[in-house]
Amino acid sequence: MKYINKMKQIEIAEILKFSDSLESENSEQTYHKSYRYFVQYFADKSTFTEQELVIGANLTYGWMPTIMNFKASNFEDALHIVNKAKLAERISTDELVALKSLINNSLVGVSKLLHFINPSVYAIWDSRVCHFLLGTSYKHIIEKPDLYWEYLNLCERVSKDPAFKPIHSSFENSVKYKVSAFRVVEQLMFINSHTTVAKF
Repeated sequence: MKYINKMKQIEIAEILKFSDSLESENSEQTYHKSYRYFVQYFADKSTFTEQELVIGANLTYGWMPTIMNFKASNFEDALHIVNKAKLAERISTDELVALKSLINNSLVGVSKLLHFINPSVYAIWDSRVCHFLLGTSYKHIIEKPDLYWEYLNLCERVSKDPAFKPIHSSFENSVKYKVSAFRVVEQLMFINSHTTVAKF
């Protein structure tokens, strides 16, 4: 609850003041080169089969420091969840936890998978973003589903602020491809993770 409240109290201007850091992004940089193809891979799938879930999870783990391991066998449930994740409404906490239990038992890994499936609804959540927002990045904090939902609420607040629109457009001009608002918000935090907006 403490960290959820801290996140709720973050001022949007405190995040947007770092927008200049996005101007030097290079579209040929490894992450940007990979990102557009990852998103397109998932966008091309109207529904996911088990084969595509396995490939997609391992593809996502190309952006993780650990090897992908399936930690459960609930593939049928997971297929229902990832197909539901394509919709505009968020999956439930129970569904998030079920997907996490399969995908390496990692909320960070699941957040990346969900983002690639539906970049307009889910944002990537990791230790660097957590540190930027809260000034800490312990695993037991990062793995809290309620904190992830509050992070998405914050991303939505930032993306709807009138000052964000030109930042979004400028980022797209820098990387030379269309990108969701949530991705731009997350990049603002990720790139500036050497600092924090947390109030101690």
